[in-house]
Amino acid sequence: MKLDFIIVSGILVIICFLPFILCRLFVNTKKKNLKIKFKEEALKLSYNITFKLLWNTNIAGIDILKRQFLFVQELENEFIINHIDLNKIGQIRLLPHYAKYSLHNKLVSTLSRLDLEFYENNTSGLLTVNLYNYDLNYTEDFELKNAENLVLELQKYLNAMPILKHTA
Repeated sequence: MKLDFIIVSGILVIICFLPFILCRLFVNTKKKNLKIKFKEEALKLSYNITFKLLWNTNIAGIDILKRQFLFVQELENEFIINHIDLNKIGQIRLLPHYAKYSLHNKLVSTLSRLDLEFYENNTSGLLTVNLYNYDLNYTEDFELKNAENLVLELQKYLNAMPILKHTA
C-alpha cells in the first residue's frame, strides 16, 4: 500500500514538471540553432565579430576592423540574414511603430514594429532591417531597449576613422 502511493506520487510529480523541462530544452535548441547560423554566416563572409548582441530571436554582430554589420533573425524556422557595410552608411535611425487600441475604455499602445534604417552616404539609398514585428513574433523581450543599445554601438563605428600605425 505504501509503495503504490510512493510510485503514483512520483509519476504525478514527473508529469507535472516535465513540460517545464521540455520547454527549456526547446528554447535552448532554438537559440543554439540561431548561434550556429550566425557563426556560419560570419565565417562565410570572413568577419571577425567583436561585438555581439543576442536577444529573443535576433542576433547582431559588428566586425569593428572591417566595419561590417551582420544581423540574423529566425522567424518560423526560417533565417533572415542582413549584412551591411558601415563604410557606406552615413546615418542610422531607429523607427518604433506603435499600435493603439482601447482596452476597458482606456487607450493602450503597444510596440507593433521596430525598424532600423540605414541611410547611405551621398545617395538617397535606404536599407531597412526589421528588428521586431508583432505579427510574426508575439513575445516582446525588451526589444526597444536592445535596439537602442545596438544603435548606440553602431553609431560608435559609423563615423570612426581607422587607426593608422606610425612607422619609423
